Amino acid sequence: MVQNKIKMNIGDLILVTVLSVILVIMYSAENNLSQFSASALPAYDKGKYFVNIQGDSENELGAPTSSLGQNSTTGSTNQTVSGLTDEGTTNGAMSNDTGEKNSAQGLTNSLDEGTTNGAMSNDTGEENLNQTSESSSSSSAESQSSQNANQSVESQNQLQANQSTEIQNQIQNNPQIKINNTQTNNIQLQQRLDSLIIEREGEKPIPLEEQKRIETRDVIVIKEHKPLTGPNCRTGNVLSGASNEKDLRVLSECQDVIGVVKHTKKMDDGDYKFFLDVDKKYDFLLNDKNREKTDGFLVVEIVPKDQDIAGVYLPKSGDQVHVWGAWVTDKPKGWHEIHPAWKVANE
Repeated sequence: MVQNKIKMNIGDLILVTVLSVILVIMYSAENNLSQFSASALPAYDKGKYFVNIQGDSENELGAPTSSLGQNSTTGSTNQTVSGLTDEGTTNGAMSNDTGEKNSAQGLTNSLDEGTTNGAMSNDTGEENLNQTSESSSSSSAESQSSQNANQSVESQNQLQANQSTEIQNQIQNNPQIKINNTQTNNIQLQQRLDSLIIEREGEKPIPLEEQKRIETRDVIVIKEHKPLTGPNCRTGNVLSGASNEKDLRVLSECQDVIGVVKHTKKMDDGDYKFFLDVDKKYDFLLNDKNREKTDGFLVVEIVPKDQDIAGVYLPKSGDQVHVWGAWVTDKPKGWHEIHPAWKVANE
């Protein structure tokens, strides 16, 4: 009996346990089915918002869902989806409005900026173009001015050349103009020679170093040169009558020369002095100081005591004469002279 009760209790326990397991399984299956139904709902796309409704959880907008049954879940789902749809539509419209406004504003800004930049670019381009044009105009004006100046100078030069040629032609065709021109040149030459021939009081001699250099050359001339002899030469003191005898260094006691008289002057000491343009073969009688100080002429002086003797002709400018006398160096001046000259023949 006892054993039978124990067996019945065990059987009941097993049955209860099995029923409990079945109930648990059914409850789990129901929950899984509810979750599957919720998860099987479609996703709604409104305004690019994706909504997924799940059981016993919160949706993206924070609305709770019910797990008590399909109707409740569906109602909540519909309500939530409707709310999301409206909000999605509103947000989408706002988004579209905002996007359109932003797009319009961006386009306006872009157009304004482009217009402004374009205007600035055009202004800058016009300004640069104007500056370039002004620079080109300035350069062109300067170039034109330079060309005009060059043309003016060329015209003046051409005019002067034409005038010079015309004057030369007039001189060649008009003997009177030739004579006048020659006379003018002669007057100018005489004035210059007169300034050269004057011996001024207190005039400084050439430097001593230069005097010594000339003396060294004169020593060579004295050794190499052979004095003349004959009736036209003098004996004794050949410097007799020279007022500046101490300033004269004798190179040859008797020397002749032929040339053309260029300028004459009666000096304060009584000497009759003239410049002689010597014939070519007598060029050796000149030195550097003659070429530098007396225009390349040889200085000839006739002392007072010889001016009235026979055989002495007091020449005039332009005369060709043959002269005999002492060939000397005027040491303070450095040039060569015939001084004194005791015979002058007009040839």
